[in-house]
Amino acid sequence: MGFQVPTGKQADFVLNSDARVNIAHGAVRSAKTVGCNVRWLEAILKNPGQALMVGKTLGSLERNVLLPIQGLVGAGNFEYKRSLKVARIYGREVWCEGANDESAYEKISGETLALGYVDEGSLCPRSFWDMLISRLSEKDAQLFTTTNPGPPGHYLKKAWIDREEELDLKAWHFQLSDNPWLDPAYVEELKRQFTGLFYQRYILGLWVVAEGSVYQNFDRSLHVVGHLPDGKPDALRIGIDWGATHPTAFLKMYRYGGVWYVAGEYRKSDLTNGELAKDLQDFIGGQYPTSIEVDPSAKSFRLELRQRGISAVMKADNAVLDGISRAGAAFQRGDLKIVGPSCPMLVEEIEGYRWDPKATDRGEDKPIKEADDLADALRYVGNRIFKRRIK
Repeated sequence: MGFQVPTGKQADFVLNSDARVNIAHGAVRSAKTVGCNVRWLEAILKNPGQALMVGKTLGSLERNVLLPIQGLVGAGNFEYKRSLKVARIYGREVWCEGANDESAYEKISGETLALGYVDEGSLCPRSFWDMLISRLSEKDAQLFTTTNPGPPGHYLKKAWIDREEELDLKAWHFQLSDNPWLDPAYVEELKRQFTGLFYQRYILGLWVVAEGSVYQNFDRSLHVVGHLPDGKPDALRIGIDWGATHPTAFLKMYRYGGVWYVAGEYRKSDLTNGELAKDLQDFIGGQYPTSIEVDPSAKSFRLELRQRGISAVMKADNAVLDGISRAGAAFQRGDLKIVGPSCPMLVEEIEGYRWDPKATDRGEDKPIKEADDLADALRYVGNRIFKRRIK
């Protein structure tokens, strides 16, 4: 796709983001970044002070912002050295940083900044955000931020966006319909696959509470079947939630055409890594999985599996909200089904899987951490097979 000339809300952001803090927030794929990138280029060319670009990780910053900017300015006007965490845009040096945990604020402590760009603002730890605001101390310093919505108690919504009239701040709310470049068929596909919480956030761009059932669209009559389809499956994947203080769970998932079927489960407590590895070998039963997605905290168990010659062992992606939304969307599309007689415990877990109201009060999205071992294993595989970038 060529250069997208900002229009509508994107153009308004480019032309009018003259506050100290400027926030583009709202739906996924609503082209928030299109306007923010153009505005950022203008800012770094006009303001000679030190500039900093921030993502949850350097990898996400590269994918979401740096590569699109390279496309805007051309390879001859862009250079990025990840090892140095520095980008040069039209010869202008810009620092780059990741902010994926509460200690990240130490990376910028003591700096003096004139410009800041934060991608995925709602994922930025508050300690880092507060430090960044304090370091933007040059005259006419500005911050530009894009973010998808989270719970309404999130600090970015409650302490900043909701106080737009009190602060030197401007905020733009985007819905999916504010992106004029999307194929209408793709827009309709997104609208069909998301329901409830995820429809309100991803399509309408609203900061809404995660409450009640996690998988609100789960329906036994639609999503639970009696047996696997006839014939040989196209692929097999295994999901593993390893437990030191809770049960360890395995899930077996087969693909037939475009549909994945969960058709095997295991959940036991108080076993050694060696005993679990032996049980996994029996669980796989001589088949050859495309991947075995193992809980990222289970380093010792992954090592045990590799030492036993079990191949395709991978560190799972533990993005909780992404995994839930991907699995929920797959249920909605009909791409994910559960073989009921083979997985009664998983069905029970999914129907009891609920959002934690105490986390909601803290401005966080977290399921209640009980009886969720198989549900976590499902997330791990879902984050691999249903991963679609819809930012």
